[in-house]
Amino acid sequence: MKITCLGAGHEVGRNSFMVEGTRQKIVFDAGLHVEDGGLPIIPKVPVDACFITHGHLDHLGSAPVLHKRTRARMHMTAPTVDFSDLLLHDSLKVARIKERDPHYHPADILKMMRDVTKVKYGEEIKLAPGCKMEVWDAGHIPGSAMFLLHIDGKKILYTGDFKLEPTKLISGAKLHSENVDLMIMENTYSTRDQPERKDEEKKLWNTIQSTIETGGKVLMPTFASRAPEILMILEQFGAKFPIYLDGMAKAATEIALKYPEYIRDYKKLKSAVDMAIPLYENEERNNAMKEPCIIVTTGGAMEGGPIVHYMKNMYSDGKSAIMFTGYQIPKTAGRYMLDTNRYIVGALDFKVKMKIHSFSFSSHADRSELIKFIQKVRPNKIAAIHGDYCDKFATEMKGRFGIEAVAPKNGDIIKI
Repeated sequence: MKITCLGAGHEVGRNSFMVEGTRQKIVFDAGLHVEDGGLPIIPKVPVDACFITHGHLDHLGSAPVLHKRTRARMHMTAPTVDFSDLLLHDSLKVARIKERDPHYHPADILKMMRDVTKVKYGEEIKLAPGCKMEVWDAGHIPGSAMFLLHIDGKKILYTGDFKLEPTKLISGAKLHSENVDLMIMENTYSTRDQPERKDEEKKLWNTIQSTIETGGKVLMPTFASRAPEILMILEQFGAKFPIYLDGMAKAATEIALKYPEYIRDYKKLKSAVDMAIPLYENEERNNAMKEPCIIVTTGGAMEGGPIVHYMKNMYSDGKSAIMFTGYQIPKTAGRYMLDTNRYIVGALDFKVKMKIHSFSFSSHADRSELIKFIQKVRPNKIAAIHGDYCDKFATEMKGRFGIEAVAPKNGDIIKI
């Protein structure tokens, strides 16, 4: 049996792995490198099935290309189908703005979507004699899944992005299996633990209050799928000032509302969403900025969407604040601003006078959760991917648990 690292080897992004068994060729994820639009290795052979873990571009951004070239039948949960449709079309817009090769066209998205099989948590999918897939909740975003492949008498667990601890929005990961032959696991936070979420929520709220009380406005750039959780955090503290929702955050929130079975507390989510005021036009945005308020908007990397309009109008306001709620990817406008207090996008170049704050509401497993998961699953072998310190983590886990552990590079082959 041959397992090939097609992407995410020693990097965060363009996740993709292929498993070649006796009867079936299976691909996990088909991502895109968010920073530069780079593709993973696309198989040159027909693929029987592709399983997409969740609705983020670094896991699905090349799915139309994979489908077009290999004719793989696509599998994903219902929320991931909707997130995929939303993000893939938006990715085409971003490619045009940045003058990049879009890699695919709207017709390719449509053809792929027509070839999707929707899967559910706890389901077993029979792919061929001696080959089946189990679907489990990954606890990352609504609809995120990890996949357990039974093939040729072996068990391979592909975690995708996962989190064990619950958030306001969703429950933590659930997996009822152990002693797998190979676990391919994310390593985003393999070197550090995250702060307690309740402490971070309180810290965020205190910072918001102090900003509003001095007459400032709070700008919260977020990736679309995180917006519902941010609204729930704001609602729990009983915000009495206007909260606006803008950009793709509106559509992502509607997707979350569409699938109550994937939400931890649907009533609280609905209450939080009802509290927010949606914005659509620049005139509405300009009116919102006339008073102290909170604006939750895409894009999370500060490179496109309504956030650019807000920054043009607010960058010089020393009373106001911008509050990041997640990781800023290196080489993006958001990361550059966080490091230098300068906002540079296209022809725009501002020295930002707004206060800049960063909070950690990661939906990835931190170091303690990664180790806890290894102890639970008890794999015979680990492949550490999707991180900057995969080699270090693999070496440490090999010594700690006495198991085989590798950190494959893109193009490497793993054998079990």
